[in-house]
Amino acid sequence: MPLNDIDLVRRRSSIGFPIDLVDYIVYSYNEQIFEEKHFQSVHELFNLLENENENNKSYWIEVINRSSVNLPNSIQLLCEYFDIHPLTIEDITTLSTYMKLDLFDDQSSIYLLMKIISWNGQRVDQQQISFYLKSSQNILITFQEKSTDDQSIFDSIRNRLRNTEQSPYHLHNRLKQMSIDYLFYCLFDAIIDRYYFKI
Repeated sequence: MPLNDIDLVRRRSSIGFPIDLVDYIVYSYNEQIFEEKHFQSVHELFNLLENENENNKSYWIEVINRSSVNLPNSIQLLCEYFDIHPLTIEDITTLSTYMKLDLFDDQSSIYLLMKIISWNGQRVDQQQISFYLKSSQNILITFQEKSTDDQSIFDSIRNRLRNTEQSPYHLHNRLKQMSIDYLFYCLFDAIIDRYYFKI
């Protein structure tokens, strides 16, 4: 499959270009609370996670790589912090033409790589999204490129988390009541819905 313009840029040398432009967005929530924080320093993210006192919260960490290299230093540090296997790190940062699923019994972790291909009216756009779910720590990490679309694939899920509706039966509140596995399912479902919509 031919590489599009974005993929070609990632393959080029990064000499003279910023190599650590990564956005980190942390959504922490449970049934009662929701917080959203944005960082451009992985060390600030680590400080937040280490200073959290509530163990019953779930965490969704969005990692958006806007740099000109496949593996910026801060993403490498993040992967080491969460003890992500080196082969999984390679999958996260290597362009792939296929979907991949890995289960890690020893860490109770799941890794899923998805390739999204769409037509923007002029050329084929490709976007790779990786999910790393660590259920034992209530953490889900998503890795992706800076979206080229005006609307992000996950906007509907973010809005459900941000919603302050108090009814325990409300769709938005149910997302906060369930475990991090349910968020993983909802994000995966959003990609499938987007794929079928594009077709």
